[in-house]
Amino acid sequence: MSVKNVLNFENYRGMMKALNLKESLELLKAYDIPVAETYFVDSEDELERVAEKLSYPVVVKPNVPEHKTEIGVFKSLKNLGEVRDAFKSINSEVAVQRMIGGYEILLGAKNDGQFGNVIALGSGGIFAELFQDVSFRILPVGRADFYEMLEETKLSKIAEGFRGFEFDAEDLFRILKNFEMLVNEENVIEADINPLMASKNHIVAVDARVILG
Repeated sequence: MSVKNVLNFENYRGMMKALNLKESLELLKAYDIPVAETYFVDSEDELERVAEKLSYPVVVKPNVPEHKTEIGVFKSLKNLGEVRDAFKSINSEVAVQRMIGGYEILLGAKNDGQFGNVIALGSGGIFAELFQDVSFRILPVGRADFYEMLEETKLSKIAEGFRGFEFDAEDLFRILKNFEMLVNEENVIEADINPLMASKNHIVAVDARVILG
């Protein structure tokens, strides 16, 4: 499997390319990483058609390579008027998703000049950098390594069930191994799925950022 087959990039090897949200999510799906149902629209007419397909509340975010919060992520939008206002505020192609509940998990990777590919797993969301509830391992990550990473973060408590949050650790391990395959095969410089929304019934990526080199 290759990103050139998935996204039809040509001659990208050796050149840095930051994927936008649409490209990043397509790459995750190609590696069997569950992705939230997402519609990409660049006109108000399309926006109205998409809004009719989704049940409110919804999220509207820009389809860009940068971190979305730097431009604006609009959550819990309850009607078409709020969706239109978010679209006008972003003023470019947007992604529209249904709001998904769950605990926010960060799954990331970076190519380190000394150690090679390093993976990160921990609590995600907009406060991930602030709380630093993250564990790191050099790839490959085995099952024992994975469960050690859970124990080094709050994720072990969440997996067991805490204040309404719960998820299947084995499902997360399968996602991590698919992500590991993506990182190894696609010449990834840096990537993060933030967040993976984790609940008893699902673990699904709602946002991602990938830089290839």
